[in-house]
Amino acid sequence: MTISKRAVRTHVVTWGTTAALLAGAWVLNAVALPENAPQTGIVVAGEAGAPTSTRNLVVTVDDVRAARSVADADGWTAEGTWLIVDISAQAIDTQVGARLGLADLVIGERTFRATERGQTFSEAKLVPGVPRSGSLAFELPPDALAGDAVLRFSPVAFPNLDGMIEIPVDLDAVPIETQVTLRATDWTKGPEATQ
Repeated sequence: MTISKRAVRTHVVTWGTTAALLAGAWVLNAVALPENAPQTGIVVAGEAGAPTSTRNLVVTVDDVRAARSVADADGWTAEGTWLIVDISAQAIDTQVGARLGLADLVIGERTFRATERGQTFSEAKLVPGVPRSGSLAFELPPDALAGDAVLRFSPVAFPNLDGMIEIPVDLDAVPIETQVTLRATDWTKGPEATQ
């Protein structure tokens, strides 16, 4: 009994395709995250004083201050341990849904969300090419103003699998003032206007 060349070619293609599919499945299984893997945003590292961008958000941390009391221009005040972050931000591509959706401070294993009390930049609406500036305030436990921290910003409240900006902060280098007045949220001039 003789086997035709066509039959041999069919068997070779079938076995070759099977081997390729098995190898692809093995690679996919090797690189896939386990079911219990944490879902984190796509992190873009930046530094204070420099613009850092992700998806539809550009953020610049202008100043970081600490205080035992904060106040705003409308007369709101609060006592406690506060970290105040002055920022400028703008959208990149679209105004639709553009806002500062996430503003967190991570110290060790603890995460603090920017307060919405008083006149703050929390969840400010943004437009492309027109920066806004203001202050974010984080109320902290008295022992938290030490060590290293990370500021996290994102255009969405839950940045799982989305862009997230991270800016490191050395809390030991931040002087503690008696009272800080929050910067009013307002439109600012962009870098091109200052040239």
